Amino acid sequence: MKALIFNSGIGKRMGTLTKNTHKSLTILNDGETILERQIRILSECGIKEFVITTGPFEEKLKEISSKYPYLRFYFVHNNLYDKTNYIYSFYLTKEYLDDDILMLHGDLVFNKKLIETILMSSEKSIGLINTKLCKPEKDFKARVIDGEIKEVGINIFDENCFAFQPLYKLSKNDINVWWERVDYFVKRNNVNVYAENALNEITNIIHITAMQYDNYYINEIDNPDDYDKVISQIRLYDFDEQEQFDSLEVINTLNNPLIVVDKFIENKFKDYKTFSDFQPNPLYEDVMKGLNAFKGCDSIVSIGGGSAIDVAKAIKYFYCLDKNGNFIYKNIKHIAIPTTAGTGSESTRYAVIYKNGVKLSLTHDALFPNIAILNKDLIKSLPIYQKKCTLLDALCHDIESIWSINATKESIEYAQQSISLIKKYYKDYINGDNGVIPFIQKAANLAGKAINISQTTAAHALSYKLTSLYKIPHGYAVSLTIPYLWQLLIDNNPEALKFENINKEEFIKIFNFLDLENKLKISDKEMQILVDSVNIVRLNNFPLKLNKEEIFQIYKLIRL
Repeated sequence: MKALIFNSGIGKRMGTLTKNTHKSLTILNDGETILERQIRILSECGIKEFVITTGPFEEKLKEISSKYPYLRFYFVHNNLYDKTNYIYSFYLTKEYLDDDILMLHGDLVFNKKLIETILMSSEKSIGLINTKLCKPEKDFKARVIDGEIKEVGINIFDENCFAFQPLYKLSKNDINVWWERVDYFVKRNNVNVYAENALNEITNIIHITAMQYDNYYINEIDNPDDYDKVISQIRLYDFDEQEQFDSLEVINTLNNPLIVVDKFIENKFKDYKTFSDFQPNPLYEDVMKGLNAFKGCDSIVSIGGGSAIDVAKAIKYFYCLDKNGNFIYKNIKHIAIPTTAGTGSESTRYAVIYKNGVKLSLTHDALFPNIAILNKDLIKSLPIYQKKCTLLDALCHDIESIWSINATKESIEYAQQSISLIKKYYKDYINGDNGVIPFIQKAANLAGKAINISQTTAAHALSYKLTSLYKIPHGYAVSLTIPYLWQLLIDNNPEALKFENINKEEFIKIFNFLDLENKLKISDKEMQILVDSVNIVRLNNFPLKLNKEEIFQIYKLIRL
């Protein structure tokens, strides 16, 4: 099957977004352009040949092909792009219509599962409708009769007409019957109409099944409002659809990866190029050494705790910066394999490194790993103290993600699912039952997905200096202030709490079961250092505004 992508339009309504480029080269949240996203997803679904029509900015469109040497591209230029509609571009593609075709417009943004579902369908030809959306005033609708699309147009509003998106799966026969009708239009100089005008005259001959897409995502970007809406929506689908496996075998599918790995298991990956020269709280200098090690590689695998995964993310981030510090998207696959069950970093867009003694937080959608592998065998030998602290890390992520002013329906659902798993299995996990490891791994991963959307709040803001001053694990440090922050929320606005399956007392019960000290030896001098060190970004995600005196009082409560 080939993909036929129409990119011959000008995109007049995009404003400054397309002042010097084509609409399909508009940049999305992760730095990827619309067209690059289309090509990546379609190629991952098995399509290796692309027919792309061009109009303005033809050379810029052609440059895209150099990023995909393993794919075949055919560019068809429409010299009359400013005088014709895309029916004429369709007409010019005749010599390439020798296969089944996935045909789409270059301004469409969609999720991968939609494409997988279309390609797996036994239906030879498919068009996309959504009966649950209001009929758009100025966009395509489709008339559906007996499950088939009989008409596509803008000015049809009858009861059997529904919202429609111009992405088709078409058999070789159907695409050629459609082309023949397009040829009829063009030879009569009827070139300022949609290709669908020709389609509407042959729907009694070809049979296009109407497929409901309400469980998937597809939308066009036609103006700045569309852009803002789409980039905020599609990222949630991408986060949710991250591929996850339990076997390390997927590493073997990579061509030339760099394995960023904790030293204690580095010898297990002798057949690969490895990098382990980094410390538990990785430095900028560590990342620069890793960046040098990445030369000649085309993908990254991170294996270890949060530090290994953070280093891998940071290597990718700095590799994608141009000489002016601008992030330029590069299709570098990252497989993240945690050896603890706590941080959830394998499913977040964050990385933390330290530069000149200062915490440097990297946040970018492109840092979200492509694949997460949750392998229970890597957790079995985790020392009990680390099990306790990483379990607390996951539980605190859940709690803070629900507290967060950025919480969404999706993040709250992830957090509550995670809490349920932790409550059910934490005792068996701590008591050494390896059979429950996958459930705790899943809980930690869900917690990571939750904070990936919502970010963390005050407990994290207060924890960073605790970790560095007292050399205690991150999850343990975060957990110390949770009960007191929780009480502040209860005292100020109990109605705002959105918990369904845990309360403050239950959290304390879990903490006490872990048999960890709930106070630290903090000197007067250190108290001031702690107050002055609080991370303002994380603090601002907390629903209550805390001043320095309130922060001082919280630290005082965990002081011996």
